[in-house]
Amino acid sequence: MEKSKVVLAVCENYDEEKVYTAVRDAVATLGGIERFVGSEENILVKPNLLYPSKEEKCITTNPAVIKAVLRLLSEAGCAHVKVGDSPANGSCRQAMNKLGLSEDQLYGAKIADMSHEVLIEYPEGKAAKSFWFCEEVAQADAIIGVCKMKTHAFLKITGAVKNMYGLICGSRKARGHVSYPNAAIFSEMLVDIHRLVKPRLHVMDAVVAMEGNGPGSGTPTDMGLIIVSADPVAIDTVFARLVDLDPVLVPTNTHGMVAGIGTCKESGIELELLDDGVIADISFDEMFARFGKKDFDVHRGKDKFSMLGLLSKITGRFTRRPYIDADKCVKCGVCVNHCPVEGRAVTFKNGKDNIPVYDYGKCIRCFCCQELCPQHAIKVK
Repeated sequence: MEKSKVVLAVCENYDEEKVYTAVRDAVATLGGIERFVGSEENILVKPNLLYPSKEEKCITTNPAVIKAVLRLLSEAGCAHVKVGDSPANGSCRQAMNKLGLSEDQLYGAKIADMSHEVLIEYPEGKAAKSFWFCEEVAQADAIIGVCKMKTHAFLKITGAVKNMYGLICGSRKARGHVSYPNAAIFSEMLVDIHRLVKPRLHVMDAVVAMEGNGPGSGTPTDMGLIIVSADPVAIDTVFARLVDLDPVLVPTNTHGMVAGIGTCKESGIELELLDDGVIADISFDEMFARFGKKDFDVHRGKDKFSMLGLLSKITGRFTRRPYIDADKCVKCGVCVNHCPVEGRAVTFKNGKDNIPVYDYGKCIRCFCCQELCPQHAIKVK
């Protein structure tokens, strides 16, 4: 069986020419951009734009990486390119503008609106039989993911597989956590998205990653890499190994492999290192020895299932849960407004002059509140 190839390109900072060279050469190692898209196709480039944020916060895909992918497509003669995400808060254009990106910088690509939805049926889905996608998804012939290396309170990490959740329109993403309330079924739904839209290529911004309280409130940490693959599970497996996380503990990896969208078996992944224009094979152990971070702050515990998992749901004990740092909270209400649970699991129970209060009996541990808090006041314990 043919192995999934993952290319790691050394890129120590966000100098635009260095980033472009790393992306261009990594994609060339996989056969060139022409292997993945045609010049006359409608192409949607999907970065991670969690919410409008400045690039130094490391919450979004860095603009230099977005521009590198768009430049590569432009130089290949691709004339019908849009770039966009459906942020959890704010609009796609607001998120792009916050990164300093306007259309005159995008090599002919257009900023997608990503605010109008269309229902796409998927009877073959295991967890989901239909999706309310942004209409640009239905219009696209090809999708390229440009994800960010970050931790994630719900899924441990967010990389290539999770990035495609942003194809779902607006607030329906938050409501999805009610329909898919645990990491296993949520991961199956993400895998269904991949099986339906079949992204052609994934580029991971791992120049500076986010560790700790991700995906929106963590700490930037240097990794110095651009990682490229056509296999979303393989690229996320490389991510996991780089941060000393067992790849099989990442539910999107295991469910993705079972569904056939990629592999998390190291024996099924071929690694190539691109350093200063030189390509060389590299093993997982060699990769970790040079680039890995054993002290990377990521949740490495096993998810609790069976009777303990059931007891956790009933009592609220034993499971990780969000809490509010009173010293950081400004009582803005973003957590309250974005809680997807009917009747809200976090409310201004004691009035808006006091910090919101959780009802852990209602809380489904989707961590939408933690993900979207603009003050980074919500943590998980």
